[in-house]
Amino acid sequence: MTSIRQINFDDLFKFNALVFDPLTEVYGLGFFLRHIIQWPELTRIAFAPNGQSMGYIFGKCTGPNMERLHGHICALTVSAEYRRLGLASALMALFALELDLKRAWYVDLFVRQSNVNAYKLYSSLGYIQRRLLLDYYPGTTPENAYNMRKALARDVEGGTVAHISTQPEYLSEQEEQEYH
Repeated sequence: MTSIRQINFDDLFKFNALVFDPLTEVYGLGFFLRHIIQWPELTRIAFAPNGQSMGYIFGKCTGPNMERLHGHICALTVSAEYRRLGLASALMALFALELDLKRAWYVDLFVRQSNVNAYKLYSSLGYIQRRLLLDYYPGTTPENAYNMRKALARDVEGGTVAHISTQPEYLSEQEEQEYH
């Protein structure tokens, strides 16, 4: 039986295979430490019965006040051998539940334009593509990202997902500071 729990510091030394998966964004140790310290309730790791790390989710909840409180999925990955079993959906559902408890309005994420399977998964879970961000992912060949958002229970009318941009754009400096 799969077990899912909050991530602790020791887990950082147990999921190297997940971090180096080709579909996973690579982050430094500081990224993981910051999330465990600042938003421990928004981190989850899944283990197989044999103790192998199956997947994780890291996120945060920010906003200048309660009227703008929202969550952001910073990292989500599931090991290749455990994909298509509903684990990513379960991790995202737990994340959204924690945000609902905080009375956040919405949750958002970024996904590589080339990651069609992830885009389909997020769409099936109710995420809406809000805009296309140009050159969001750095590298020798920068890649565009979709910014996707899902309204949470507090947003009964869906106002937080109403605005959809039809023109590709770059992430603003203000957003750059918020998301990175």
